[in-house]
Amino acid sequence: MNVDKKAVKAGRPAFFSDPEIDRLLAIIVRLMTEHSVLNERVKSLEALLAQSGVITGEALEQFEPTQEQDAQWAQARFRLIKDVLESGANIT
Repeated sequence: MNVDKKAVKAGRPAFFSDPEIDRLLAIIVRLMTEHSVLNERVKSLEALLAQSGVITGEALEQFEPTQEQDAQWAQARFRLIKDVLESGANIT
C-alpha cells in the first residue's frame, strides 16, 4: 500500500497511487457500514418480536411480501445502490 500525502475532494486523504482504488475502497466501506447497521437493526427487531411473542422464527422464514411491498423495496434497493456507487464518485 502506497501512503502518499495526496488528498481527494473534501480534503480526504488518498491511500493508493491509483485514485480508482481509493474510490473502490470508499464504496466498499460504505457498503460494509450500511450492511452492519441494518444487520444489527434486523437482529434487534427479530429478538424483540420473538421475546414479546409477536412472531416466531418460522413465521419470519415463511413471510412473502405483497406486490406493493416488493415494488417499494425494489425502489429502496435502487436508491441504496445509487448512493453506494455515488459515495466513491467524488474521489478523483
